[in-house]
Amino acid sequence: MGIWLVGILCFVIGLVAGALIFKQFLSDAAKVKNLTDELDDLNETHNDYQQSVYSHFENTAQLVNKLTLSYREVYKRLARDADILCPEDISKQLSLTKQSSDLLGTDSAGNLNDQMDDLFPPRDYATKVSPDQKGGLAADYGLPKKEDPETH
Repeated sequence: MGIWLVGILCFVIGLVAGALIFKQFLSDAAKVKNLTDELDDLNETHNDYQQSVYSHFENTAQLVNKLTLSYREVYKRLARDADILCPEDISKQLSLTKQSSDLLGTDSAGNLNDQMDDLFPPRDYATKVSPDQKGGLAADYGLPKKEDPETH
């Protein structure tokens, strides 16, 4: 009789331990908590990535702006020195004409245009008026809507 009692007691203890382990690791609340933690980690990783991309493009825009300003200075220097040092036909090619001044963002005196100060790098998206509006990168953006023959 004692062996049966020990066996039943071990079975009950095992059953209780199994129920506690199941509750701890395999219950719906534990699954929800694990999924919530994983989602929070993924959101944090995504936000870090977005910040990294934003920072990269902001720095790249600043570097391109510096490059543009350097190019403008080199071009103006070549045009100015060509007037002094080169024959007339070469200096005419490098002189600051209206077209080259517009391209460089300068006026006829070589000063920066006011409108060039307010330039921003292009964005790869079109702003929307409402959330329901199609974006500029949508395949059917700007195309007239086709009428459905079944509705007539």
